[in-house]
Amino acid sequence: MTNTENSYTILIADDDEINRVILKHMLKYVDAEIICVSDGEEVMAFLNENGNSKVILLLDLNMPNMDGNEVIARVNMESSLKSRIRIIVITANLLSAYLKIGMGDSVLECLEKPVNKEELINLIKLGSTQLN
Repeated sequence: MTNTENSYTILIADDDEINRVILKHMLKYVDAEIICVSDGEEVMAFLNENGNSKVILLLDLNMPNMDGNEVIARVNMESSLKSRIRIIVITANLLSAYLKIGMGDSVLECLEKPVNKEELINLIKLGSTQLN
């Protein structure tokens, strides 16, 4: 995968295939490659295999094998990941407004499902401007 200076990949991580399809459809006009995975282990594998890619990660918290909270912790622990990844948490949790506290700088925002398309696209644009 080759990235130009300002290009980035959107990585959708959700164990529910319908949620992945809906998010991918919402973003079909965003000028970025969109990759879908179903758990945190697949997220980490993608990030490690694509070590130079800038990534906007749309992350569900409740997933099998490795949940979203563990992914966030791993990203925050590795400076090489933190500099090139921005995370938008997408959750069904009603307390999503309070989740961002303590998650670290790599987390842009926490959105509650169902996601507002315009809000999501605006956050992706914001995140893409923050990537090194």
